[in-house]
Amino acid sequence: HAVESRVYAEDASRKFLPSIGFLRKYIEPKPRDGLRIDTGVQEGSEISMYYDPMISKLITHGKTREEAIQMQNECIDEYVIQGVVDNLGFCKSMLNNAEFRKGNYDTSFIGKNYPDGYHGEKL
Repeated sequence: HAVESRVYAEDASRKFLPSIGFLRKYIEPKPRDGLRIDTGVQEGSEISMYYDPMISKLITHGKTREEAIQMQNECIDEYVIQGVVDNLGFCKSMLNNAEFRKGNYDTSFIGKNYPDGYHGEKL
């Protein structure tokens, strides 16, 4: 089972508005079995308005979907991204959504589960 999150320089609380600037600090999760990170940036890279603001793809594999989701959660907590706004909080919110965890999702997922937009998690 695999789960993929696309880590973007975008502000999910502002209707996914791209965030431009330089990656002042960029640290990926530590390597481990079942983890793959595809990226084309490094610390100091510029996220410009002329290109897709993707920072990386975080792909985790597990014996079960739940294991892959758990590893995603752990890896998201390990990322350090400074200089631009990122969507890691939104990715984590989706991973912890009960419907997503059950596998109940389609292209209308965000509209159904975040009808007023994403505004962070209630603490």
